[in-house]
Amino acid sequence: MNRTVLIAMLLLAGLWHGSASAQSCTLSATMNFGTINPLSSVPAQAQSTVTFNCTGFATPYVRACANLGDDTTTLREMVGPSGARLRYELYQDATRTTIWGSAWHGNPPLYVDIALSGGAGTAQKSFYGTVLTGQTNGPAGGYTTTITSAVLLGFGYTTTPPVCTTSGYTSWQDFRVTSTATVASDCTISGTNIDFGQQGFLQGAVTSTGVVTATCTKGSAYTLALSAGSGAGATMASRLMTRSDGSDTLAYGLYLDSGRTQVWGDGTGGSGTVSSTGTGTPQTATVYATLPVQPPPRPGNYIDTITVTVTF
Repeated sequence: MNRTVLIAMLLLAGLWHGSASAQSCTLSATMNFGTINPLSSVPAQAQSTVTFNCTGFATPYVRACANLGDDTTTLREMVGPSGARLRYELYQDATRTTIWGSAWHGNPPLYVDIALSGGAGTAQKSFYGTVLTGQTNGPAGGYTTTITSAVLLGFGYTTTPPVCTTSGYTSWQDFRVTSTATVASDCTISGTNIDFGQQGFLQGAVTSTGVVTATCTKGSAYTLALSAGSGAGATMASRLMTRSDGSDTLAYGLYLDSGRTQVWGDGTGGSGTVSSTGTGTPQTATVYATLPVQPPPRPGNYIDTITVTVTF
């Protein structure tokens, strides 16, 4: 007797599944963040559209509930070169306060109510994405991921739409959401001033230093070059500071090494440059400066402006 009952239950379950399969909802969704700058303090954001399609329903309406993965225990990440990770999030609203989640976890699913005609209907709904800032350790290149732990439930109804957490769904389909981004090579640079202090007669060479700081995308090769300066007639080998409100000049030099033997310039006229590979974190290069012995200048403030160029 028990065996007969078990067989009957299996037959009923099979009949129910076959009936429900005629009612189905599908969706398509992708999020493309485009090219992003990992060094920016402003998060990269994008917007996309979910397209829902439902067929086979006997009701005038269907609520389609898109449950997207476990959104509470792990950060969503895209995978890039050499397995590098890029954290991102998907949201239901333009203010990016409601994460696109699922009925079984802490954040709600994305849903839409569709009016049906002949048992079928379609609808679209926007969703939003953000790539988190402060992710400078990833190399340039393409990043992508596809969320596969996603279920689309369809609830056919006549008057009052059911909530997505109820168990009365009439269709169940898996779906996927793919997100992509391209991390661009980029560099930011800054520099400190070089101050030779207050000097009288230059009976001996005066030295000083400055610092150029470069922050470049991890793995990106870059080169730092210095201009000859703004002094009239200045060269890489003999830069000139000019007296404020005058035309008097003081010669000085900028070098790559502490021995002050290799002129730091742009690679022309025998000068050299600094080359390195970005780490995603600030990297510093010391500028070694010398004010050599020269005829006493007219008193005043002497200034020059050097342009630092980063090539990557």
